[in-house]
Amino acid sequence: LEMTATQLTDGIQAEITTLQWGESDLSGSIIYRRTAPKLLEIKINSGALSLLPWENIELASKAKAKKTKIETETETTKAQEKLPSAINTTAEFVGEILLSPLRLLSDKSEEEVTDSAKLFSAEPLPITAMKNLNILIDVELDSLESNVISARALSLKGDLTDGKWSMKASLSQVSGGSAEATVNLNINSVPAVLSFTSNFKNMRGLADQPTYPRSGFVSIESQGGSEAELAASTNGLMYAEVGKGPFDYSSSALFTSDLISSIFTALIPGIEREKPEVQCGVVVALFKDGKGITPYGFALRTNDANLLGKIQVDLGEETINMSLDSRGRQGVGISVGSVFSNTVDIKGPLTDPSIVPNAASILVRGWAAVMTAGLSVLGEAMVKRILASENPCPQIKKHILKDLCPQNPLAASSEMVCPKA
Repeated sequence: LEMTATQLTDGIQAEITTLQWGESDLSGSIIYRRTAPKLLEIKINSGALSLLPWENIELASKAKAKKTKIETETETTKAQEKLPSAINTTAEFVGEILLSPLRLLSDKSEEEVTDSAKLFSAEPLPITAMKNLNILIDVELDSLESNVISARALSLKGDLTDGKWSMKASLSQVSGGSAEATVNLNINSVPAVLSFTSNFKNMRGLADQPTYPRSGFVSIESQGGSEAELAASTNGLMYAEVGKGPFDYSSSALFTSDLISSIFTALIPGIEREKPEVQCGVVVALFKDGKGITPYGFALRTNDANLLGKIQVDLGEETINMSLDSRGRQGVGISVGSVFSNTVDIKGPLTDPSIVPNAASILVRGWAAVMTAGLSVLGEAMVKRILASENPCPQIKKHILKDLCPQNPLAASSEMVCPKA
């Protein structure tokens, strides 16, 4: 660290010539004022930032070995003691918001997910700490590195003022694609109100592994005094589509490697003997009061099969009910010789779901009538036609464009979900 510090009447200003920590190399300034409320102003002009130290601390803290966990927590505590508690608590919360979405883009299986009984913490948000602190952030980075993505040309502007947190981030070059996101959190409301909007295009998960591109649109709102309450009150829409590329079916950000392998070996006979490839995929999910459903299912086309599935998720109860149907593709170049048609049902807690026998088929409707508010839901005859079609992805997109776009303002606001003619 090379810097000059200037003592202010109400705090300290640090001019950073060079800040190196692991792979991070930054330049800019930091101002901390002991006003009421306290002020932390961060300006980064250029440089490289690595999230690996934070990610590695998080992974180490979840390790089953007690000794490793205690040592990690001790080192973390020593570093935290050097910061005022309000800054430390707020930094932890903001860091969790920043890191959590990145995990969804990972191709790695979260084997450690079952170490915790709950996915969303019931611990109260750091409301008091955030009200006692104002933060101004203006960051321009040449690069950002993490276990999940590799980004270039990142811009992050945000402020926490008078109990209102607002942040905008854009990445013009991230894992082969681009992304932008806006987060607003009003802790003056009781309960706190959170809104999140994001667009991403052609992102490929881990930068150093060949995989398929992901694009999507997310717009959700929620309210609550903890992560669990925020999750249980989620309302909005999520849309995602994937393009052509290698598919490592044995790994997933949502399921363990054993479960995902069991699912796909049951759906596509002989998949373990080949090199699977995704050719397209599409899904839209609607959320209301923490419950989510895919009204048109989700389609996935591989080099050997068409797949059509349906998901119901309850973020409040942290449960998932998922069904997948597969049918072998016909035609020249299809390597699986026999005709097949299979169904797999997955049910259970989000942290540890499992395959269940004799479950309801893909037509399980659950909350469909309430969730879709008059939208049509795919019927059995339509499911069979889509599975038997040459490519199921355009069929799902057709239903979204025809049925959802005219009735859902969030969907209509996205050119990706509802492209204009």
